[in-house]
Amino acid sequence: MSDFSAWLLRNVFKYRLNVVVVNIARSFPEKKYDEIGSIVKKFYRNFTDNFFEMIWAVSRSVSKWRDNVVTNGLDIVGSAYKRGGSAMIVMGHFANWEQMLAIDMSPSGYRNEDLRIVYKKMSSQFSDFMIQWVRKRHSEAVLVEMNEIARYMLKHKDDRLCYIFIADQVPLPGSKYLTNFLNQPTRFFMGPEQLSRKLNIPVIFLKAKRVGRGKYNAKFVSITENPSSLEEGEITNRFASLLEEAIVQDPADWLWSHRRWKRNN
Repeated sequence: MSDFSAWLLRNVFKYRLNVVVVNIARSFPEKKYDEIGSIVKKFYRNFTDNFFEMIWAVSRSVSKWRDNVVTNGLDIVGSAYKRGGSAMIVMGHFANWEQMLAIDMSPSGYRNEDLRIVYKKMSSQFSDFMIQWVRKRHSEAVLVEMNEIARYMLKHKDDRLCYIFIADQVPLPGSKYLTNFLNQPTRFFMGPEQLSRKLNIPVIFLKAKRVGRGKYNAKFVSITENPSSLEEGEITNRFASLLEEAIVQDPADWLWSHRRWKRNN
């Protein structure tokens, strides 16, 4: 079903095909046309795999869902817990980011109900409902809308919570952080950095890797344990570098259909 759906999206409906091809070609100017075509083809298969895996997850138990993700580096999250405060995990739209909710965080010290997933409300009411329903189906985490997260974190600054940000979206107009990302000037929104610096909570990168259909590895990598000690922009720069490294390793696994560079001027 996923293979057939990928073929339909790519060859028949041409769903955002121009966006995908242009994004990949600009990000990898050294690649030849056939290499770009191969990445495009794999991207659409991974894209539809994510959709069918989400449907599949609805009927699975939490334990079976969690069996699909092998986790490394959870002790880094545990180190943040031992400090007695909150932690911030940042990740990108990479591999199956929804599947990362299957990670059992309890060995780190943070209970699964201590997770706070920061999400951006989707324009489609049906899509927004489905995403929220799936996320709540197998997770004790609380969803916090992006527009409310600053107020929420300040209100709960004395609690031990673990915040999860998907931090590679197109930033709002006026974003001042600009870096070279995938061979082109790219703006990143600095909300996670600003909040982590204000509250001085550790920042951790979650690297997802697809190892097979429905099978993933998740690795936690420390960005900083002391955000307030770093220069402005350094946390965002480290996140961008780690995400770029993951994309270069597995280029078909990033969300290329997103118009990521529409606000870089």
